[in-house]
Amino acid sequence: MRPILLKFCLILLVLIMNFYNSQTVTFKGVVKDSLGTNGIAISVNDTVRKFRDRAFKDSIFKEKHWDKYDELIHNQNLFTYPDSIGNYTITAKLTDTLYFYKRKYTTQKYKIEDIVKNKIKVNLKRSPCIPNKECNQDKPSKLYIFIGKKINVSSVDTSKYCGEMMDSEYKAEYKIEQEFEDHYPEKEIIFTAYDHNSKYEYMFQHYENVLIFIGEYCGDLIQLKYQFFPVYKTKNGRWASPVDTYMEPYYKSDQFTPVNILFDKSVTFDVLKTTKNPSDEQIEQLKKFKFPEKYFKIENGKAIPIMGRYAEDLVKLWKEISEKNK
Repeated sequence: MRPILLKFCLILLVLIMNFYNSQTVTFKGVVKDSLGTNGIAISVNDTVRKFRDRAFKDSIFKEKHWDKYDELIHNQNLFTYPDSIGNYTITAKLTDTLYFYKRKYTTQKYKIEDIVKNKIKVNLKRSPCIPNKECNQDKPSKLYIFIGKKINVSSVDTSKYCGEMMDSEYKAEYKIEQEFEDHYPEKEIIFTAYDHNSKYEYMFQHYENVLIFIGEYCGDLIQLKYQFFPVYKTKNGRWASPVDTYMEPYYKSDQFTPVNILFDKSVTFDVLKTTKNPSDEQIEQLKKFKFPEKYFKIENGKAIPIMGRYAEDLVKLWKEISEKNK
């Protein structure tokens, strides 16, 4: 009789535990930080961030499932925000864990059963941060203009800074191929660059070789924001940049106009690179506006540049435009 009773008790205990683990509750809580509540997010089991991080690391997963991200952040049983005074309401299992996070604050997590039982009021603490460097220098003490070959460009985690930044920050390392201004004493240079949501083709790190402009400000080497030209080898061994039809109207110079250039045969651009299954009309639009026949020759779906500016003239053009914009 005893073995049967013991077995029954064990089964009953398992059923009770399963019921407890699956029990869903709706409860209210409070979360704040030193500045109030703006920007605080609450996630059940860190589901949203785990999904996002996996998508950023796994391009195949992102391509197949990214449309589900929007569903996750709008599912109030998985993700929510507190109101203006810190109150929040969420429905979840007692065994679930709530994650409370905010940019530049240390994430905190608690079991829901502990929040309910102990009436925990969450108070997020500011993460340790690096003070933003103060620099009131308007003009660079030195200006390095050079052809650079990319060695490495990496993103910098700006959340470590105490102040808010609207720009993305990059650490760049380049080999100096040819100089045009102040002489840099080393063959390789490391500098910082900032960008604010530029289109892909207007981000210097996406090119192997660039004519780039680096200033020294308060002892730091910083790219003059957005200032660079992608450059390629010509058949006579010089550096030059094909005509950028979007930017060309802004280069109002009578002296430094595009000239005929024989680029190395490897310098071609895929006309249909950014368009899948384009219509005939789309192809004609690309040829007309991005690769006009005045500046490019189209062969077998490739745009071959036939006009541009040599690096020396690009530097002079840049200086002329900079002088006009003072």
